[in-house]
Amino acid sequence: MVAHEGARVLASLRTPAEALATVARLKPDIAIFDLHLLEPSMPEALRAVIADNPETAVVVMGLDDQRAAARMAMDCGAFGYMRKPLNEANVLASLLQVKAILACRKGLQAVPRRKGPEHRAVIVDCDALARGLLRIILEENGFEVVAEAASGFEGLMAVERHEADFVCLAVDLPEIDGLNTVACLRAVHPTLPVLMVTAHADRETVSAAIRSGVQDYVIKPFDAERVIAAVRKALA
Repeated sequence: MVAHEGARVLASLRTPAEALATVARLKPDIAIFDLHLLEPSMPEALRAVIADNPETAVVVMGLDDQRAAARMAMDCGAFGYMRKPLNEANVLASLLQVKAILACRKGLQAVPRRKGPEHRAVIVDCDALARGLLRIILEENGFEVVAEAASGFEGLMAVERHEADFVCLAVDLPEIDGLNTVACLRAVHPTLPVLMVTAHADRETVSAAIRSGVQDYVIKPFDAERVIAAVRKALA
């Protein structure tokens, strides 16, 4: 499937030792690791391969019940997560995400960080009305909205293209849901403040959002004072 999507596969390996040695020798653009392959010392092994091969984008793959391990992998610096059983759609989405992030990062390396407002936001929500309301609330309180996105994938690309100080991110998103988008953001921008926007006030959703690494959350429909208080708390 990877080759079918246009990538040149340099090696296919079965043991951690072979995999780590081959990545160090070949220095590929992307390395895909099965979480099972990295057990039982997954965090240490993953941090080592990422630290020793900074030009290689590491993607992990695993079963649905390995989400905790997947989030740990993102915390270690992995770029993405392929969920088993694999299919062409999720393989393609992961590869496109990694390729686009790498391209954006390379393009930004030669550009000095521009000076501008201290508080710049990216809004990610598939609901255009919600994005518009949130933009009005933020802009009326002195924040600049530098980009809007309607999906998790578009949101990740917007964050790479714009130098945002924080992200307002919905839970229900196409392609990559909000919680997995947070995990992907944390892999590349571990300290970027993320404010979760949700219509779900149930404890499970809120707890999952906090565990995923968001600074705060706001419930739809928006209360302007609550939104601004949450943003300022996230930026503090």
